[in-house]
Amino acid sequence: MVDKKENCDICGLNKHPLAKFCPRCKKILDRVAIRRKHNKDARIKALKKSWDGERFRCYYSDIRLEEKDHHSPIYLTFDHRIPRIEDDIVIAAAAINDMKSDLSEAEFKNAVNQLSARFSKGASVNEDTFKLIHWKR
Repeated sequence: MVDKKENCDICGLNKHPLAKFCPRCKKILDRVAIRRKHNKDARIKALKKSWDGERFRCYYSDIRLEEKDHHSPIYLTFDHRIPRIEDDIVIAAAAINDMKSDLSEAEFKNAVNQLSARFSKGASVNEDTFKLIHWKR
């Protein structure tokens, strides 16, 4: 009997015929979310969207991500576009996910833009930038 290979539902690379995912994608999907139960379908969708044909890319920066070294700042992580909402997940570099923290995507983008203007032009940061809806510290 010939061991026929098929394609992973996420990256399209070879997988075992009885599996849905290749070993790499399965390992990423099976990462344990210690704080809460995760939405597997949302994770699959995010991984598919971030796959460039060779590697996974960060939703926010488009940099190619590290899949094995969890100490790397570009390690692949799952980010909630709105904190604690499990249905809307994207793939992000660990350092960017840490910076985003408890901010929604819109809050994060606004803060980054305000800080960029401060660093490049010396502009003042609008204090309303830090009226954050999802901040839970």
